[in-house]
Amino acid sequence: MKASTIIGLFIAVTTASAIPVQPRHDNVEIVFIGAADAQFTQSFPSDGSVVSINNPLSISHISSSTGGIQCTFNGIDHSVTTVSGAETVDVGPPQTQLTGSCWSQETESTTPPDNSAGGMVSVIFIGAADAQFEQSFPVNGEWISITNPLSISHIQSTTAGVTCVFNGIDQSLTTVSDGLVDVGPPQTQVSGSCSM
Repeated sequence: MKASTIIGLFIAVTTASAIPVQPRHDNVEIVFIGAADAQFTQSFPSDGSVVSINNPLSISHISSSTGGIQCTFNGIDHSVTTVSGAETVDVGPPQTQLTGSCWSQETESTTPPDNSAGGMVSVIFIGAADAQFEQSFPVNGEWISITNPLSISHIQSTTAGVTCVFNGIDQSLTTVSDGLVDVGPPQTQVSGSCSM
């Protein structure tokens, strides 16, 4: 009786361990292509979080082989390049890339951003002598251009649970999460991305 219980447990454990575990595909492999086919590959999470790119290679094309994912990349000379699904996109003009973020297009299509508090976040950009402007950003990680030329000293968001990243014209990278953050040194902001 004792032997049959042990054999039964052994069969149950062996059967459970034989069940294949499906790997999670939370990362997207992106290929950055420069002149003379020089290139590098970097992984990005598909949750919309912003990731720094530290390779100084000047990039002419960005390629993804993953369908259903959209990625946006910011260049050192203020390019904003979006790759949707499995495609190769030109970067114009070619330049070093600074940051990137990727998110699922399926998630975005089932819950489109709207103007409610759940889909957009309002950010205040503050310059000298209390000059300021306000701009809304979707919370899906998409990079949005900022066209106001005001030199910015502080950036403020009052939306809890949302993190935003902003690129300045002189290569500042400012991260804001529910509060007021200094921009150093003060400069015009060129693009921003927010995610929950």
